[in-house]
Amino acid sequence: MTAIDSGRTIGHARRLAEAGDLDHAAAILAELAADASAPEQAEAALGLSAVVERMAQHLLAEGQPGQAADTLLRALSIAQVADTGRLRVLLGLAHLDMACAEFTEAVREGPDADTGALAIELLARTLPLRGRDADAEAAWDYGLSHPDEVLAEQVRLRIERD
Repeated sequence: MTAIDSGRTIGHARRLAEAGDLDHAAAILAELAADASAPEQAEAALGLSAVVERMAQHLLAEGQPGQAADTLLRALSIAQVADTGRLRVLLGLAHLDMACAEFTEAVREGPDADTGALAIELLARTLPLRGRDADAEAAWDYGLSHPDEVLAEQVRLRIERD
């Protein structure tokens, strides 16, 4: 690939990103960022980081943390990608959202009192990390008023550990 081809490709990726076609822009930038012979490898790595960050933020806002995590992991697998710290923080946020979904599902499945109380506690303590304080209160309230008195008592003991 020549410098002219690389520049055109980066320009094309920019135009795609500006038009909202982040998937295709990321694919082009990832290919260039991974190519040690690409003259604009560093620029592509920066562009990839910016595009993937936008993609992940959008996916998280849309309630799709699994897809956000997959997107971030693909980008982080390219050694040259820039701003890995920011991408890793977004990956952590995606994992927190996925954890909240799993804790919620564990409670819905009606587990034994020990597991249910643990899932409620983990959910209630994780939600504030994502700015969801009201949801955390609702999780505690759900556990404290649960019809299974053993589970409700275990939740009460867990909330008092603070």
